[in-house]
Amino acid sequence: MLKFPLLLVLLALSAALLPLEPAEALSCADIMPAVAQCASFATGTVAQPSGGCCNELSRLSGMTRTTADRRQACNCLKQIAPQYPNVKDSLLLALPQKCSVSLPFLITRNTDCEQSHLKDESTWRNNGVFRPFCK
Repeated sequence: MLKFPLLLVLLALSAALLPLEPAEALSCADIMPAVAQCASFATGTVAQPSGGCCNELSRLSGMTRTTADRRQACNCLKQIAPQYPNVKDSLLLALPQKCSVSLPFLITRNTDCEQSHLKDESTWRNNGVFRPFCK
């Protein structure tokens, strides 16, 4: 009789110790909607970013919670940039402020995606470079 409850406890412990599925990594496909929505502003075609652009920028900010995600997003943006040769870095830099969205990295073609400012939220929220982009 005592063996059955002990068996249940062992099964429960075994299940608790099984490795969890890792969270799905951020991909460049996750970044594309933001790029597509914001391209007209970033190229100077329109004077203000659209609501769709700001929504996608906010979504991107929410997806970049870890250092790995921030670096991946940064690298994806740099890879995608050559597809938009008329993009102006000054407009890219203005995007977070125009949309009232905090981003944990600068959006330019020349951003160093390995810099330490991508490491943790307290760094990018308190770093003077990023302060204007914070809500």
